Amino acid sequence: MIKADDVLPPDLSRYVEQHSSNEPDFLRNQRHAAEAEMPQAKMISGAYQGRILSMLSQMLQPRVILELGTYTAYATQCLAEGLPEDGKIYTLERNLDLKDLIFENISKGLKKNQIEVIFQDAQAFIESTNLNFDLVFLDANKKQYLDYFELLIPKMSSGGIILADNVLWKGKVLNSVAEKDKITAVLHEFNEKVKNDHRVEVVMLPIRDGLSLIRKK
Repeated sequence: MIKADDVLPPDLSRYVEQHSSNEPDFLRNQRHAAEAEMPQAKMISGAYQGRILSMLSQMLQPRVILELGTYTAYATQCLAEGLPEDGKIYTLERNLDLKDLIFENISKGLKKNQIEVIFQDAQAFIESTNLNFDLVFLDANKKQYLDYFELLIPKMSSGGIILADNVLWKGKVLNSVAEKDKITAVLHEFNEKVKNDHRVEVVMLPIRDGLSLIRKK
């Protein structure tokens, strides 16, 4: 399904998806179910972005992954595809109404024993944990992206990657200062901060609603 947030025109988006590897059947079924039943289905990483998350994870072979924002656990399971046998992904979600759906979806996956779902505020968890992360998928409260970034950098492994989703915010980041709403303004400030932070290097990818690949030096 082509999402409203796609940067590419629909025809090119379809072509890109058709010439990328297919998602596993169980993930396709979960995505289709969510798209049919959930009012905010576009919050799910699409099939193409899911394959990018999987590919990056498989290339990095991270031992410890952190995901901020579980939702249906679609992206969670894509990221988990790159975990070695002793690896683990910790995924944080505040919405307890999603609990049953999350655990049902994870139970059907291939890495279910390596996924730990934590129902806790993301900022509180990052502040309190002693874990160091090799890979982070940042897809939680957009207004807190700057706070998350500052808390995460000291806890990232050298060479660790933060993937920040929705950094183009439907193209609104191009709006004038006067036109920017609160979320758009914060995301623009986040993009500027990351670009000019000497601790990291960044490449912004025009995938769906924008995905920044941020590497700690």
